[in-house]
Amino acid sequence: MILNIGIDIEQVSRFKNQSARLMSKIFSAKELKHINKSDLQRIAGIFSAKEAVIKASNPIEKLNFRNIEILHRKDGFPFVQVKNARKVTSKDLKISISHSKDYAVAAAVLMKR
Repeated sequence: MILNIGIDIEQVSRFKNQSARLMSKIFSAKELKHINKSDLQRIAGIFSAKEAVIKASNPIEKLNFRNIEILHRKDGFPFVQVKNARKVTSKDLKISISHSKDYAVAAAVLMKR
């Protein structure tokens, strides 16, 4: 059963001059390994996915950037890893990320079985 959805859109250029300190506050070490600093579309996409997960999870649990990791399988498919949450698990969330030259968008669906 679908409980909620979240969506977010970000302008890619917003991430052009982000400091390493800010990046480490937003992204986990695992995410930073996957991010090439010059790949602004990927940065914006992962950020957008985190925002979408926060919005989708809100009715059940308030998550923040540190609770959420957006990781990728070997085939490139993104998935959510939720840490230190009581009511929402990684299995409860599905995400999709897309980007163009100027914008990145992500959607998250919160499901409970």
